[in-house]
Amino acid sequence: MIITDYGSFNNFISEVAVKLSNIGHEVHVICSKVKVIDFQDKFEYERLGVTFHYLSFPRSFNVVDQLRASLKINRKIRKIRPDLINIHFTTAIFTTLMLSKLPFFTMGTIHGIGYPKIRNILKKKVFEAIEKFCFRRLDQIYLINRFDYNLVKELYPGKAFMYNSFGVGCDFQRFNPHAITATFKSEMRKNLCIGKDDFVMAFTGRFVAFKGFDLLVRSMLALSKKPQYKYMKLLLIGGEDPAHSTGLTKKEKDFCIKNKQVIHIGFTADVNHYLSVTDLFVFPSEKEGMPVCIMEALAMGVPVITSNSRGCNDLIEDNYNGFLLSENPSIDEITSAILKLYEDRELLNQFARNALLKRDELNREMYVNHQVQIYKEMNEETIGDLKVQYM
Repeated sequence: MIITDYGSFNNFISEVAVKLSNIGHEVHVICSKVKVIDFQDKFEYERLGVTFHYLSFPRSFNVVDQLRASLKINRKIRKIRPDLINIHFTTAIFTTLMLSKLPFFTMGTIHGIGYPKIRNILKKKVFEAIEKFCFRRLDQIYLINRFDYNLVKELYPGKAFMYNSFGVGCDFQRFNPHAITATFKSEMRKNLCIGKDDFVMAFTGRFVAFKGFDLLVRSMLALSKKPQYKYMKLLLIGGEDPAHSTGLTKKEKDFCIKNKQVIHIGFTADVNHYLSVTDLFVFPSEKEGMPVCIMEALAMGVPVITSNSRGCNDLIEDNYNGFLLSENPSIDEITSAILKLYEDRELLNQFARNALLKRDELNREMYVNHQVQIYKEMNEETIGDLKVQYM
């Protein structure tokens, strides 16, 4: 298994590695030591037989850096001599395959194709070339949303596959509303200075413009100016990404810091705790693969307002478990949707009940079991002229 960083492995795909190891397979993971998502390890990986090889993945497309990294990764792969490789994220796929197509069966899991959603023409062309380069060098391409699957199926019908789960799913052990007591929630609200009449919204993830962070902040800024909405609170769970802009002006950043209606949480492993005191999750992202943050909110019974964009519209059914806005919503559209649910608590509660009705569909176990089934079926296949025993 190849993935950009240890944090993403630990958060998203560690259960697959551990399950494969438990049923007798030899599992190697190539990743950087970086913890983009930093929380305690889910398992004692070494004791369970998962072997790690720490190598760096450049975040830029500097050709020299990419070639150096690709060379090191290829050397490691040839030393391991795996029966099957599964690479997660386009950045890891590009770095791994830049040097050459691998002499081992290689799957790629694409967590969101970039080029269809890029507006800048030059940047769009560059990303299209890079992503199609990756498609050509993969033996199988796994997609996690309908939009991406249909796009790749047009280009490479024999290579395109779609998971039967919602992406990598949601960790139900952590995101379980029934595991959090009323006493705990009361203490959480007290510690966060949230009053009994406060209406709590939340945003989870990187504070970047393409995830709609700037739109939400501007919506909150507009609402905070009206005294009748003084009981609204916004939890910002996550933080900035040096590689991407927040989209905020200095004045808007100052608002986030100084206004008492905005509560900064930072990056945390306890997102479930904060969602337990959240009334509404707002995530007007313009491009996603399959947003885990939305799954986490729904699994906790929190309705969602999001844009009608790729990945988001796989999870949210308009007027059922939340509101789907336009693909590029305006501030007015976002604030109107927020106010509708702020003023109509019965509708908000109905959305929350509907979210929990379909909760089981989001279980990460579905993803894990599907992965194991894929490898099992491959174990019996002939690839090319060679009979290969897969993991």
